[in-house]
Amino acid sequence: MSSKNNPPQSTSSLFLIDGYNLWWASEDIGPDNETGTLEAARQSLIQWLLDTLTAELAKKTVVVFDAKKPPANRTNLFNYQGLLVHFAVGYPDADTLMESYIDVHTAPRNLTVVSSDHRVQRAAKRRRAQAIDSNVWYQRINHEMKAKRVAQKTDRSKPNQKLEEFEVNAWLQNFGLGQHGASEALQQEIEQELKNSHKKKRSGR
Repeated sequence: MSSKNNPPQSTSSLFLIDGYNLWWASEDIGPDNETGTLEAARQSLIQWLLDTLTAELAKKTVVVFDAKKPPANRTNLFNYQGLLVHFAVGYPDADTLMESYIDVHTAPRNLTVVSSDHRVQRAAKRRRAQAIDSNVWYQRINHEMKAKRVAQKTDRSKPNQKLEEFEVNAWLQNFGLGQHGASEALQQEIEQELKNSHKKKRSGR
């Protein structure tokens, strides 16, 4: 296995996602939504993640796709608007590449692995990472975004600490990161990201 195909060692990745597995498990972007080609399917999933996650969380997300060769004009591993996309070129399948990511992660307790594959889930649990089925994660993240929008509408004029605490807890729980599965530093980071988001909205930027 050449080094260029190997996953980068990381302390910061929060979400490791089996791309096609999540695409098949989703409703709005999955097989019921005719896209025509695998490239269009991948792009619809990537765009959905960018639209759904905050910019800071997207920067800490890796999406893995099965592939014998990368798409035209793409390398095996590339950054797309902050999101890390990795095609499993040189690996038997995406599951094997995901196992490699789990193995080299230096802070696996902060990692959530999104895949319905039991083999990948077992690899995550061996390293004490969080493992969650793709359909469950998809439903939770959509539910969280709806709850967030409702919370913002009910109290746009006076953001307060209670709202921020609600949002932080929602991110942790609905993304598969329980209070015991996330470090204090991670919780503070998410809280700061939410505060920054409120400030931008209030300033009209």
